[in-house]
Amino acid sequence: MFAPNIYPYPFPVASASNFTADELAEIYNAGRVDYIVPMPMNAKRMQNYVRMYDVDLDASVVIFDKENKPAGIGMLGIRDDRGWITRLGISPTRRLGGMGRCMMQALIQNARDRHVRLIQLEVIEGNKPAHELFKKCGFQETRNLMVIRRPPHAPPGEPPVAGAVVSELTSDQIWAYLAQRGPGASWVNENASLVKVEKLEGLRVRLPSGYTGWIIYHRRTLELTHVVLHTPPHVREQMTVALLYYLHTLHIEQDTKIENIPVTEITLPILQQFNYIEEFRRIEMFLHL
Repeated sequence: MFAPNIYPYPFPVASASNFTADELAEIYNAGRVDYIVPMPMNAKRMQNYVRMYDVDLDASVVIFDKENKPAGIGMLGIRDDRGWITRLGISPTRRLGGMGRCMMQALIQNARDRHVRLIQLEVIEGNKPAHELFKKCGFQETRNLMVIRRPPHAPPGEPPVAGAVVSELTSDQIWAYLAQRGPGASWVNENASLVKVEKLEGLRVRLPSGYTGWIIYHRRTLELTHVVLHTPPHVREQMTVALLYYLHTLHIEQDTKIENIPVTEITLPILQQFNYIEEFRRIEMFLHL
């Protein structure tokens, strides 16, 4: 078995690339058994996660306890000069003073070694130990993000905007619209993530006023995921209602999950109108190196 590195950290750490996908999933799941939102993984999900979100396994770390057994994992995604810390967790039976900080120090140093200038992460609102750890490591809060879900059924009522024109987007149109997005998407919703989704679909809505909006998503057998909306600021609420109405009219059999959408983008009345449930919130945090 390989020997984890000790210097300069108080606990031994090793590159995650030394482990199989099955082993990484097992270490990750052990660290999330008492987590607010466990989000369990298997080997296939782990491999897909690494691929979709540009996780650098060489820069990601597994930390060991004093008995030299894997105790936790922290993953680092890298895109150009930006990094993203994710899937961080330590087994509750092996958490020792300073182990989380040690793992963060290793991830931050690995990011520096790869010329990363900005590291971002999200922490679930209410996870005070992790939130405090990230603040001690220098991360600053940027905004709040929502994870929302809607059970499958047809939306209520008639079309919300008389005279609106809805059309399905071609693949070329989808990528033309995505290419026009400005900055600000969370890591999981950036175009660099969406390009790895097997197949995206989309709808465009043109209001009688001439304003145009679109919604792009991935359709599975039972679920809509990777949902991205574009709504002109002057008609944001009206356009959001129209886009969601036509999306759920077209796909009445699918559950819908919208992940990491800024809380300022969809208001509570619209969520309630379409029976969305807020599952939890994340706090996005940045560290400039």
